[in-house]
Amino acid sequence: MKKLFAVFTLALLLLLAACGGGARPTAYGPKPRLSQAALSAQSAPDVVLFAVSGRCGVPCSSAPDDNYDYLTGRGTADAVAQAFRDLGKSVLVLGYSSHLFNHYSSISNAYEYGFLQLEADFGWVRSNWPGARRVLLAHSHGTNWTHDLLRAHPGWTVDYLIDLDGICALWEDDNEDDFDYFYSHYGNPWPVDLSKSCDIEPIKKHWWGTSKYSAKDVAYPGATYNLEVQSARLLASSVTTQGNTSLVYDYTDNLRLDAGRDRIWTFVADENHSGITYPGSSALQWIVNEIHTIGLP
Repeated sequence: MKKLFAVFTLALLLLLAACGGGARPTAYGPKPRLSQAALSAQSAPDVVLFAVSGRCGVPCSSAPDDNYDYLTGRGTADAVAQAFRDLGKSVLVLGYSSHLFNHYSSISNAYEYGFLQLEADFGWVRSNWPGARRVLLAHSHGTNWTHDLLRAHPGWTVDYLIDLDGICALWEDDNEDDFDYFYSHYGNPWPVDLSKSCDIEPIKKHWWGTSKYSAKDVAYPGATYNLEVQSARLLASSVTTQGNTSLVYDYTDNLRLDAGRDRIWTFVADENHSGITYPGSSALQWIVNEIHTIGLP
């Protein structure tokens, strides 16, 4: 069923690509959705915030096809955007779902944008609005996609890489069929195999050995600043919570490829895996405060 859906999705993407204006940044992806809007825009925004939501939940047997963009509708993305507006910057927010392709979600009853669209939009902003600051925000499974964007394009940079409780469990299984179909038709256009994103980066953290880290836990060189939020956890006695404990949480502090933590900040929130995404949460308040304190590079 997923392969049939993938065939339909790719056909739709090609149809959409043939109907609009603007140059395609890749031979395999959709057109950047910004190209038409930008033609009438008087000026580029100061900041473009790309927000990638996570999995549709557990249990959710229809993932990734029913994944949807909830970070914009929930107000998460706007809460982070407001932190930059407080610095006097104009902000454009673009939302995406946790999926390789653009697709229809029966949960949101809407057409959702996926990773290939994120890649196309990010590439367009980078080329056409070079002065605009770029921010990647993601929750849960979405962090795999944002980190993979920098992993797939070593020359691409962001001012802020913001992670809300990154989770890799189930991500590879959810997306295996879509990657198989994509690779069989287009080959692998990236320097690495993005379908393998869990426990793939060998990093020598201590002199006595090397450990493998998931892409979501690595702040790749393209990330100037990395703000990481981990949700409250059930079995960590050292964490003081307000009763919102969770068995689903990010338990690995982010690090650089050299095993350092330069310009990485990690915070353990009071809320559970879902609760950290809501405006007013300790997680979002911490992010806002950090942006106010650190500013833009």
